[in-house]
Amino acid sequence: MERTEYKLDIDASVIRQALSALSVPTEEIFFFDIETTGLSPRVSSLYLIGVCYFDGESAHLAQWFADDYISEKEILFSFLEFTERFSTCIHYNGSTFDIPYLQKKYDAYKLPSPFEGKESLDIYREVRKKKDLFQTPDFRLSTVEKLLGFQREDNFSGKDCIRLYTEFMQKKYFRDKKAGELKNFLLHHNRDDLIGTALCSRFLLYSRYQPAHPRCHIENDMLVITDNTAVPLPFAGEYKRENQWIRFTPDAIVIKVPLYQGTLFHFYPDYKNYFYLPKEDMAVHKSVGIYVDSEFREKAAASNCYLKKTGVFLPLPKGFSCGDFPLFQESKKSRRLYLYWENSSFTLKEDFLAEYIRSVF
Repeated sequence: MERTEYKLDIDASVIRQALSALSVPTEEIFFFDIETTGLSPRVSSLYLIGVCYFDGESAHLAQWFADDYISEKEILFSFLEFTERFSTCIHYNGSTFDIPYLQKKYDAYKLPSPFEGKESLDIYREVRKKKDLFQTPDFRLSTVEKLLGFQREDNFSGKDCIRLYTEFMQKKYFRDKKAGELKNFLLHHNRDDLIGTALCSRFLLYSRYQPAHPRCHIENDMLVITDNTAVPLPFAGEYKRENQWIRFTPDAIVIKVPLYQGTLFHFYPDYKNYFYLPKEDMAVHKSVGIYVDSEFREKAAASNCYLKKTGVFLPLPKGFSCGDFPLFQESKKSRRLYLYWENSSFTLKEDFLAEYIRSVF
């Protein structure tokens, strides 16, 4: 086994900003990536593990490379010892491949798992949560890296690396000088995977966005919510989702929501405790309705047990909680919920706007 470790020539502060979205000290976090000779841990070998971690204000790289066919257990044990001081591991699609692969290797050698008791964060899954934000043909690491302007030194695929490793072992056996060049290709490829994964952690700024001091105003019958970002976002963009327009720049997020003007209904859930008044087209609780003449009332049904209002309404994102405010719908079966405004100049509180932004993202 050959181990290398050195300081990475990257701006660690950019990654630290992204990791600020997590409630974990940066020194307790490591990124990792593995290289293997195949997909199945039973019939393939692990030949490289790479780790990116932080020490002070710098980012560092550590790699364990199998320069022979007998180092696999030694690599696993050394990686296990190294990761003991960390609480959180971050990876790109490692939940699907890297972690299950390594877990089976550790089980086979009867070694404890390096992931036990640690938090695990998959950047790939974080990016996928917000796929409508990013116009990409796919979500492979090499594709997503380009959104952040990261240019790799090579274009090798996983299959290419397996071929290069096989060729490396052959040339090393015959003491061919090109073996060193092939090894460097493999180490650099793993290094770029780690740098790319670390840079892609900046997508946490979208998936775990925390509003700072949002404010709002009315513009052309639209509610415009603006929040100046505390940490610069990686890139700008604009898109429409449902009936909301969202624009984000490095410095601010702007959400535009068309206000609904018309008549909507607030449906009471316990309709059996209500009377429906056909003349007024509304439902009242039995404690009040009992005083209405019986010919002007009837038992309420789920479809007519409502409070009807005409005015201005704010559409709400899915999952948004308004506390005790009554919510309105276009019909009993419609899923979109609205909040009633007494007038269009109604000023929303900062905590309400912050929750609205979080729900949108």
